[in-house]
Amino acid sequence: MRYGVAIPQAGRFAAPDAVRAVAHAVEDLGFDSLWVSDHIIVPEGSSYIPEFMDEPLATLAFVAAETRHVQIGTSVLIVPYRDPVFTAKFLSTVDMLSNGRLVVGVGAGWLEEEFAAMSVPFSERGARTDEYVRVYRNLWETETSSFSGRWKQYERMRMYPKASPARRGTIPLLVGGNGTASIRRAGELGDGWHPINVAPADMPGLVEQYRAACSRFGRAPGPIVLRHMPGGRVVPGGPRLPLTGTAEEQAADVRAYGAAGVDEIMLSLAARSVDELLQTLRQFMREVAPRV
Repeated sequence: MRYGVAIPQAGRFAAPDAVRAVAHAVEDLGFDSLWVSDHIIVPEGSSYIPEFMDEPLATLAFVAAETRHVQIGTSVLIVPYRDPVFTAKFLSTVDMLSNGRLVVGVGAGWLEEEFAAMSVPFSERGARTDEYVRVYRNLWETETSSFSGRWKQYERMRMYPKASPARRGTIPLLVGGNGTASIRRAGELGDGWHPINVAPADMPGLVEQYRAACSRFGRAPGPIVLRHMPGGRVVPGGPRLPLTGTAEEQAADVRAYGAAGVDEIMLSLAARSVDELLQTLRQFMREVAPRV
Protein backbone atom coordinates (compact mmCIF):
# COMPACT_ATOMS: atom_id res chain seq x y z
CA MET A 1 0.00 0.00 0.00
CA ARG A 2 1.14 3.51 -0.82
CA TYR A 3 0.32 6.43 1.49
CA GLY A 4 -0.27 10.07 0.65
CA VAL A 5 -1.17 13.26 2.51
CA ALA A 6 -3.48 16.09 1.51
CA ILE A 7 -1.72 19.28 2.50
CA PRO A 8 -4.13 21.43 4.57
CA GLN A 9 -3.65 24.66 2.58
CA ALA A 10 -6.37 26.62 4.38
CA GLY A 11 -6.73 28.84 7.42
CA ARG A 12 -3.73 28.65 9.73
CA PHE A 13 -2.16 26.05 7.44
CA ALA A 14 -2.10 28.39 4.41
CA ALA A 15 1.01 30.31 5.52
CA PRO A 16 4.25 29.51 3.68
CA ASP A 17 6.04 28.20 6.77
CA ALA A 18 3.17 25.81 7.50
CA VAL A 19 2.98 24.51 3.92
CA ARG A 20 6.77 24.10 3.88
CA ALA A 21 6.81 22.25 7.23
CA VAL A 22 4.12 19.79 6.14
CA ALA A 23 5.75 19.19 2.74
CA HIS A 24 9.14 18.48 4.31
CA ALA A 25 7.65 16.21 6.97
CA VAL A 26 5.63 14.20 4.45
CA GLU A 27 8.77 13.52 2.45
CA ASP A 28 10.99 12.86 5.47
CA LEU A 29 8.52 10.47 7.12
CA GLY A 30 8.41 8.23 4.06
CA PHE A 31 4.98 9.03 2.65
CA ASP A 32 4.68 8.45 -1.09
CA SER A 33 2.69 11.48 -2.20
CA LEU A 34 1.56 15.01 -1.33
CA TRP A 35 -1.66 16.54 -2.67
CA VAL A 36 -3.31 19.96 -2.99
CA SER A 37 -7.04 20.72 -3.21
CA ASP A 38 -9.08 23.20 -5.21
CA HIS A 39 -11.46 26.00 -4.29
CA ILE A 40 -11.16 29.55 -5.58
CA ILE A 41 -14.11 31.53 -4.22
CA VAL A 42 -16.76 30.32 -1.76
CA PRO A 43 -20.01 31.60 -0.26
CA GLU A 44 -19.78 33.78 2.82
CA GLY A 45 -20.24 31.84 6.02
CA SER A 46 -19.54 28.48 4.49
CA SER A 47 -18.88 25.99 7.28
CA TYR A 48 -17.50 23.15 5.17
CA ILE A 49 -15.20 25.09 2.83
CA PRO A 50 -12.61 27.48 4.29
CA GLU A 51 -12.80 31.07 3.08
CA PHE A 52 -9.00 31.41 3.32
CA MET A 53 -7.51 28.77 1.06
CA ASP A 54 -4.38 28.92 -1.11
CA GLU A 55 -4.90 28.52 -4.86
CA PRO A 56 -3.93 24.95 -5.81
CA LEU A 57 -1.75 25.53 -8.87
CA ALA A 58 0.36 28.10 -7.03
CA THR A 59 0.59 25.77 -4.03
CA LEU A 60 1.50 22.86 -6.30
CA ALA A 61 4.43 24.81 -7.74
CA PHE A 62 5.51 25.81 -4.23
CA VAL A 63 5.55 22.24 -2.88
CA ALA A 64 7.28 21.00 -6.03
CA ALA A 65 10.16 23.36 -5.24
CA GLU A 66 10.20 22.39 -1.56
CA THR A 67 10.41 18.62 -2.17
CA ARG A 68 12.76 16.32 -4.04
CA HIS A 69 11.33 12.82 -4.51
CA VAL A 70 7.75 12.63 -3.19
CA GLN A 71 4.99 12.46 -5.82
CA ILE A 72 2.86 15.62 -6.00
CA GLY A 73 -0.74 15.81 -7.15
CA THR A 74 -4.09 17.61 -7.26
CA SER A 75 -7.03 16.19 -5.33
CA VAL A 76 -8.86 17.28 -7.27
CA LEU A 77 -8.45 20.08 -9.80
CA ILE A 78 -11.90 21.36 -10.79
CA VAL A 79 -11.37 21.17 -14.53
CA PRO A 80 -14.10 23.56 -15.82
CA TYR A 81 -12.82 26.50 -13.72
CA ARG A 82 -9.71 27.12 -15.86
CA ASP A 83 -8.89 27.46 -19.53
CA PRO A 84 -7.59 24.01 -20.54
CA VAL A 85 -4.72 25.26 -22.73
CA PHE A 86 -3.32 27.39 -19.91
CA THR A 87 -3.88 24.58 -17.40
CA ALA A 88 -2.21 21.97 -19.60
CA LYS A 89 0.86 24.17 -19.94
CA PHE A 90 1.01 25.00 -16.23
CA LEU A 91 0.77 21.33 -15.27
CA SER A 92 3.31 20.13 -17.81
CA THR A 93 5.72 22.84 -16.62
CA VAL A 94 5.34 21.66 -13.01
CA ASP A 95 5.91 18.08 -14.17
CA MET A 96 9.05 19.05 -16.07
CA LEU A 97 10.48 21.17 -13.24
CA SER A 98 9.75 18.43 -10.69
CA ASN A 99 11.41 15.72 -12.84
CA GLY A 100 8.20 13.86 -13.60
CA ARG A 101 6.64 13.74 -10.12
CA LEU A 102 3.17 15.06 -10.99
CA VAL A 103 -0.14 13.20 -11.02
CA VAL A 104 -3.30 15.15 -11.82
CA GLY A 105 -6.53 14.31 -10.05
CA VAL A 106 -9.46 15.90 -11.88
CA GLY A 107 -13.12 16.48 -11.12
CA ALA A 108 -16.19 18.21 -12.52
CA GLY A 109 -16.97 20.19 -9.34
CA TRP A 110 -20.14 20.57 -7.30
CA LEU A 111 -20.40 24.08 -5.77
CA GLU A 112 -22.92 25.94 -7.92
CA GLU A 113 -22.19 29.39 -6.46
CA GLU A 114 -18.50 28.97 -7.26
CA PHE A 115 -19.32 28.12 -10.88
CA ALA A 116 -21.45 31.26 -11.13
CA ALA A 117 -18.61 33.41 -9.79
CA MET A 118 -16.25 31.81 -12.33
CA SER A 119 -18.76 32.51 -15.18
CA VAL A 120 -19.00 28.81 -16.01
CA PRO A 121 -22.51 27.35 -16.47
CA PHE A 122 -23.08 24.74 -13.78
CA SER A 123 -25.11 22.58 -16.18
CA GLU A 124 -22.10 22.28 -18.52
CA ARG A 125 -19.60 21.11 -15.94
CA GLY A 126 -19.58 17.44 -16.96
CA ALA A 127 -19.31 18.05 -20.69
CA ARG A 128 -16.63 20.72 -20.20
CA THR A 129 -14.64 18.37 -17.98
CA ASP A 130 -14.65 15.66 -20.64
CA GLU A 131 -13.57 18.08 -23.38
CA TYR A 132 -10.94 19.88 -21.31
CA VAL A 133 -9.35 16.58 -20.23
CA ARG A 134 -9.12 15.66 -23.90
CA VAL A 135 -7.39 19.01 -24.53
CA TYR A 136 -4.84 18.23 -21.81
CA ARG A 137 -4.02 14.91 -23.43
CA ASN A 138 -3.90 16.38 -26.91
CA LEU A 139 -1.39 19.03 -25.88
CA TRP A 140 0.73 16.65 -23.80
CA GLU A 141 0.81 13.80 -26.29
CA THR A 142 1.19 15.46 -29.71
CA GLU A 143 4.09 17.50 -31.05
CA THR A 144 1.99 19.69 -33.33
CA SER A 145 -1.49 19.90 -31.84
CA SER A 146 -4.93 20.37 -33.37
CA PHE A 147 -8.28 20.16 -31.61
CA SER A 148 -11.86 20.87 -32.59
CA GLY A 149 -14.34 20.88 -29.73
CA ARG A 150 -17.40 22.72 -28.51
CA TRP A 151 -15.45 25.17 -26.37
CA LYS A 152 -11.86 24.89 -27.58
CA GLN A 153 -10.46 24.91 -31.11
CA TYR A 154 -6.91 25.27 -32.43
CA GLU A 155 -5.06 24.11 -35.54
CA ARG A 156 -1.38 23.14 -35.88
CA MET A 157 -0.25 24.76 -32.63
CA ARG A 158 2.89 24.02 -30.61
CA MET A 159 2.99 23.93 -26.80
CA TYR A 160 6.05 23.05 -24.77
CA PRO A 161 7.15 21.70 -22.37
CA LYS A 162 5.34 18.41 -22.59
CA ALA A 163 5.67 15.94 -19.73
CA SER A 164 9.08 15.62 -18.10
CA PRO A 165 11.60 13.67 -20.20
CA ALA A 166 11.87 11.37 -17.16
CA ARG A 167 8.22 10.45 -17.70
CA ARG A 168 8.66 9.15 -21.28
CA GLY A 169 5.00 9.55 -22.04
CA THR A 170 2.22 11.64 -20.58
CA ILE A 171 1.11 12.97 -17.20
CA PRO A 172 -1.16 10.52 -15.31
CA LEU A 173 -4.77 11.63 -14.85
CA LEU A 174 -6.88 10.25 -12.00
CA VAL A 175 -10.61 10.95 -12.18
CA GLY A 176 -12.16 11.82 -8.84
CA GLY A 177 -15.62 11.00 -7.58
CA ASN A 178 -17.79 8.08 -6.52
CA GLY A 179 -20.84 8.61 -8.75
CA THR A 180 -21.81 6.92 -11.98
CA ALA A 181 -20.64 9.79 -14.20
CA SER A 182 -17.28 9.99 -12.43
CA ILE A 183 -16.66 6.25 -12.69
CA ARG A 184 -17.60 6.36 -16.38
CA ARG A 185 -15.17 9.26 -16.90
CA ALA A 186 -12.42 7.36 -15.06
CA GLY A 187 -12.92 4.36 -17.31
CA GLU A 188 -13.09 6.36 -20.51
CA LEU A 189 -10.60 9.19 -19.98
CA GLY A 190 -8.53 8.56 -16.86
CA ASP A 191 -5.37 6.65 -16.04
CA GLY A 192 -6.87 5.70 -12.70
CA TRP A 193 -9.73 6.37 -10.29
CA HIS A 194 -9.75 8.64 -7.22
CA PRO A 195 -12.74 7.90 -4.94
CA ILE A 196 -13.34 9.66 -1.63
CA ASN A 197 -14.58 8.46 1.75
CA VAL A 198 -15.63 4.94 0.83
CA ALA A 199 -15.98 2.44 3.67
CA PRO A 200 -13.99 -0.79 3.33
CA ALA A 201 -17.16 -2.86 2.97
CA ASP A 202 -18.40 -0.69 0.09
CA MET A 203 -15.15 -0.57 -1.85
CA PRO A 204 -15.28 -3.95 -3.68
CA GLY A 205 -18.55 -3.11 -5.43
CA LEU A 206 -17.33 0.29 -6.60
CA VAL A 207 -14.02 -1.17 -7.75
CA GLU A 208 -15.96 -3.66 -9.85
CA GLN A 209 -17.93 -0.76 -11.39
CA TYR A 210 -14.69 1.03 -12.24
CA ARG A 211 -13.15 -2.06 -13.81
CA ALA A 212 -16.34 -2.66 -15.81
CA ALA A 213 -16.19 0.93 -17.10
CA CYS A 214 -12.59 0.41 -18.21
CA SER A 215 -13.58 -2.79 -20.00
CA ARG A 216 -16.47 -1.02 -21.73
CA PHE A 217 -14.07 1.50 -23.25
CA GLY A 218 -11.39 -1.07 -24.04
CA ARG A 219 -8.90 0.32 -21.53
CA ALA A 220 -6.87 -1.31 -18.77
CA PRO A 221 -7.75 -0.27 -15.20
CA GLY A 222 -5.25 2.07 -13.56
CA PRO A 223 -4.35 2.69 -9.93
CA ILE A 224 -7.08 3.41 -7.39
CA VAL A 225 -6.17 6.20 -4.98
CA LEU A 226 -8.66 6.59 -2.12
CA ARG A 227 -8.93 9.96 -0.39
CA HIS A 228 -9.90 9.52 3.24
CA MET A 229 -11.30 12.58 5.00
CA PRO A 230 -12.65 12.81 8.56
CA GLY A 231 -16.14 11.42 8.16
CA GLY A 232 -17.81 12.84 11.23
CA ARG A 233 -17.59 12.59 15.00
CA VAL A 234 -17.18 9.20 16.63
CA VAL A 235 -20.25 8.55 18.79
CA PRO A 236 -19.65 6.50 21.95
CA GLY A 237 -21.17 3.08 21.38
CA GLY A 238 -21.67 3.80 17.69
CA PRO A 239 -19.89 2.27 14.73
CA ARG A 240 -16.19 2.96 14.36
CA LEU A 241 -15.35 5.17 11.42
CA PRO A 242 -12.76 3.93 8.90
CA LEU A 243 -9.13 4.63 9.80
CA THR A 244 -9.98 5.50 13.41
CA GLY A 245 -9.48 3.56 16.61
CA THR A 246 -6.40 1.63 17.61
CA ALA A 247 -3.39 1.20 15.38
CA GLU A 248 -4.39 -2.41 14.70
CA GLU A 249 -7.96 -1.40 13.81
CA GLN A 250 -6.65 1.18 11.38
CA ALA A 251 -4.22 -1.33 9.89
CA ALA A 252 -7.09 -3.78 9.43
CA ASP A 253 -8.95 -1.10 7.46
CA VAL A 254 -5.89 -0.56 5.27
CA ARG A 255 -5.61 -4.30 4.63
CA ALA A 256 -9.30 -4.44 3.68
CA TYR A 257 -8.88 -1.56 1.26
CA GLY A 258 -5.87 -3.27 -0.27
CA ALA A 259 -7.77 -6.53 -0.67
CA ALA A 260 -10.53 -4.62 -2.48
CA GLY A 261 -8.06 -3.21 -5.00
CA VAL A 262 -7.03 0.14 -3.54
CA ASP A 263 -3.41 1.01 -4.41
CA GLU A 264 -2.95 4.15 -2.33
CA ILE A 265 -4.66 5.85 0.61
CA MET A 266 -4.39 9.60 0.88
CA LEU A 267 -4.94 10.98 4.37
CA SER A 268 -6.75 14.28 4.73
CA LEU A 269 -6.55 14.94 8.44
CA ALA A 270 -8.15 17.48 10.74
CA ALA A 271 -5.78 19.17 13.18
CA ARG A 272 -5.69 22.32 15.29
CA SER A 273 -2.05 23.12 14.60
CA VAL A 274 0.85 22.15 12.39
CA ASP A 275 2.50 20.38 15.32
CA GLU A 276 -0.61 18.30 15.98
CA LEU A 277 -0.84 17.36 12.30
CA LEU A 278 2.81 16.33 12.14
CA GLN A 279 2.44 14.26 15.30
CA THR A 280 -0.54 12.43 13.75
CA LEU A 281 1.45 11.72 10.59
CA ARG A 282 4.42 10.44 12.60
CA GLN A 283 2.11 8.20 14.63
CA PHE A 284 0.52 6.74 11.50
CA MET A 285 3.85 5.85 9.93
CA ARG A 286 5.28 4.53 13.21
CA GLU A 287 2.28 2.55 14.50
CA VAL A 288 -0.17 1.83 11.66
CA ALA A 289 1.83 1.35 8.48
CA PRO A 290 4.17 -1.35 9.92
CA ARG A 291 1.12 -3.48 10.89
CA VAL A 292 -0.25 -3.64 7.35
